[in-house]
Amino acid sequence: MSHPSRRTVLRTGTAAGALAAIPASTLLWTQPAVAGTPGPEQVHLQWGDEPSTEMTVSWATAASVSRPRLRLGTPRGGGGRSVDAETRTYVDGLNKVETFTHHVRLRGLKPDTTYVYDVLHDGAQPVRGTFRTAPGRGRAAFRFTSFGDLGTGDNVFAKSSIHGAAAVRQVEQFSPLFHLLNGDLAYANNNPQLQPQCWNAFMNNLSKSAASRPWMPAPGNHEVEAGGGDLGYASYLTRFELPDNGTRDYCGNWYAFQVGSVLFLSLDGNEIAVEDDASIDPATGQSIYISDYSDGAQLRWLERTLSRARGGSAVDWIVVSMHQFAMSSSAASHGGDMGIREKLMPLFDQYAVDLVLAGHDHDYERTHPVRGTESGGLLTPSVADDDLRQIDTSQGTVHLILGGGGTAGHDDKYLPADGDGVREAFVRTQRLTFKADPDAKEKATWSAVIDPDTKYPYGVAVFDVDPGVLPGSRTTITVSYYHSAPATAANPVPTPVLYDRFTLYRDRSDGWGDDDTQGEDTHSDRRAAAARR
Repeated sequence: MSHPSRRTVLRTGTAAGALAAIPASTLLWTQPAVAGTPGPEQVHLQWGDEPSTEMTVSWATAASVSRPRLRLGTPRGGGGRSVDAETRTYVDGLNKVETFTHHVRLRGLKPDTTYVYDVLHDGAQPVRGTFRTAPGRGRAAFRFTSFGDLGTGDNVFAKSSIHGAAAVRQVEQFSPLFHLLNGDLAYANNNPQLQPQCWNAFMNNLSKSAASRPWMPAPGNHEVEAGGGDLGYASYLTRFELPDNGTRDYCGNWYAFQVGSVLFLSLDGNEIAVEDDASIDPATGQSIYISDYSDGAQLRWLERTLSRARGGSAVDWIVVSMHQFAMSSSAASHGGDMGIREKLMPLFDQYAVDLVLAGHDHDYERTHPVRGTESGGLLTPSVADDDLRQIDTSQGTVHLILGGGGTAGHDDKYLPADGDGVREAFVRTQRLTFKADPDAKEKATWSAVIDPDTKYPYGVAVFDVDPGVLPGSRTTITVSYYHSAPATAANPVPTPVLYDRFTLYRDRSDGWGDDDTQGEDTHSDRRAAAARR
């Protein structure tokens, strides 16, 4: 199967990132609007390849426009830049609606710096926003947030609830540096005659936060759309401009970026999972099943990236964001996916991945740290340690299902436990649609924490990274999961309530080498002192 590069869908525009100096006095000015000219909308941010010095600003317009561009400055009105946008379009294959998006890749920014920007085009009123770049290379404290399965925030669309609007605003209450969105974004494929309109509603809701901080997505099964090209990703890849993964045909499908000493990997679980749960192609009546579409390119990239990270001293933590999962004990679960267990879990084990964030099931579940497998044919992950509060991720990977973003459905009912308190869990070992029950069960010995409180079906996870003090000392990530009652007309943004908190820890990778002249006792003393601090 041939897959056109997303670069081939460019319609207009100049080279991204081309900068021209402009006087500070004209940087953020009000341009008189021309009647009938569509204005910029759906403004959102994504990290560039280097988050401390690169940011991508993206937006959409309702029609083709003249000279889409961005003006950049600082809050104090310092000298600015004018950058022409790349325009990228696609035509929805089901209803023939054309979508116009515009992207500016900013480079050469200063680390840990706040910028002000306007997006505009001829005849339209500029739309203004701000962002902050990531800390410079090296270790730094920062916060990020995550959930999956969001929806548009407007219940006129199938699979969406008004809580999707609340969830975006709840993220803002925690002021993260960025947000990880673990797949199933707009659920446009459940609205086949309104796919572009569904995406427009989703992006406009997202911009309430994403115009000020990057929202970094992973594709879910609901991003695979009929009429969206060979893989169904035309809308997703037209609207998002994501870090480069070095491939010609699959740029944006998976990617990596690093903030401080944390490496983040966004994976395309649709290619890895055996489950068949995507759109139905109306032309054939068959599901759009894209498992193994890259002929191993994603897995080769993943192993190279993991090997490089663990072979150096700049990365302490590895965090994976994806949609599908290896483990879940929900009674309505898609089932722990055998494709993920066979293809990803050995790499997670080999390279000591710390944290895997998923969605797919619309609930919250945390595993114990797992490493290796139990005996038997289901590749049941083996528990490395059962401490619920202080977890050494050098010994095992913690998996979180964070599927309570804002979608209308909930999966927060769990299979019963036996006399020892161990629940059963579904496993999906072969290609079956979601409507077919998973074909196997196992004991969920790996399950650590669930949230069965159906009064609080939604939630957001908050991650606070502490880089440690000295080389080789302990670094931590404190994870706080806040669940939420559903939004209502009377209470449109409910206050999130802390439900689960725990701390991950490991030693920094920049420890003293074998040639340390301080001696083993001094080495240990310094590590202990750093840990106490």
